[in-house]
Amino acid sequence: MKAITVYGPRDARMETVPKPIATGDMIVAKVCRTGVCATDKSIYTGESSFIRSGEIKYPCRFGHEWAGIVESVGPDVKDFKVGDRVYADNFVACGVCEACKRKDYMKCPSTWSVGTVNAWDGCYAEYMQMPERHVYHLPDELSMDEGALIEPASIAYDAFRGVTLTKDDTAVVFGTGAIGMVSVWLAKYYGAGEVILVGRNDEKLKIGLEIGADHVINGKKEDAVAKIKELSLGKKGANLVVETSGSASALRDSIACSAKYARISVISFYERNVDDLPIDPLVLGHLSMVGAAGRDGNSPAVCEIMRTNPVKLTPVFTHHIPFKDSLDIFEHEEKYYNEKIKAMIAFDD
Repeated sequence: MKAITVYGPRDARMETVPKPIATGDMIVAKVCRTGVCATDKSIYTGESSFIRSGEIKYPCRFGHEWAGIVESVGPDVKDFKVGDRVYADNFVACGVCEACKRKDYMKCPSTWSVGTVNAWDGCYAEYMQMPERHVYHLPDELSMDEGALIEPASIAYDAFRGVTLTKDDTAVVFGTGAIGMVSVWLAKYYGAGEVILVGRNDEKLKIGLEIGADHVINGKKEDAVAKIKELSLGKKGANLVVETSGSASALRDSIACSAKYARISVISFYERNVDDLPIDPLVLGHLSMVGAAGRDGNSPAVCEIMRTNPVKLTPVFTHHIPFKDSLDIFEHEEKYYNEKIKAMIAFDD
């Protein structure tokens, strides 16, 4: 099969490699869609902090957002058959430790991350191999694009775990990438009275309005913190802030725009330490700042929201690139940057 491996900074190659085999409890699926993630870009450029820390090592077959069709199943697979439409987790637990025997996969001491840290071979490939315990049926109501979006949507979903939103609450999202857009969509789904999206690109901000934002703010043109407080219910600031941009200034603004007792969910990776982060307002405001990332159970939960929510995420799919041309989005990123929210690599499906 054809697959892309990154051998070093800006050295990615499409090669012919052995096609995986469905043994034991393994499922082999033909990939139909692969989503392009900012993490993929940082692995390609070498700018990822995980490259510097040694947690991601070259060569790396990257990619972790995908959906496809089962082509073969191992003899121990029980709930899937050839032809099933599927998506999968972004990690693989060992399957044999005590935690895995309890199906408590997040406590497994020996995990692989798909296409990233301690990489399980990723999905810039014509076929994916995954153990049955990490594979899910893709509902007929969802497209392959939506199936490949479930993984980043599951990251956004984590920002809302343990959060209750009401019509009296203001939710603010920083960042107009796919995770930011899904966060807007979820904030409205969960009942926030006002949802505000902050970004730097007017065309992307307009898409935010299509999927749930009540107001948008271009941070290059306006004082975002002042505008958030003006627009927020009760003029007191945000009750929930979701920071998805990876910008140090947005992280500082997340604290500055928060109402008392607000929660700040940080989804981004930052390529360097953030200096001059204002801690006193965090303390005096009784704010909670938490990290949000993928965890077991997020993917099927957000899949069900996708299936039932009448507001669809179709507007976030801005590009479809044939697999044979997929290196172009990394080698010539400037062609895509201004319009790209979620680019999908399309295989014959």
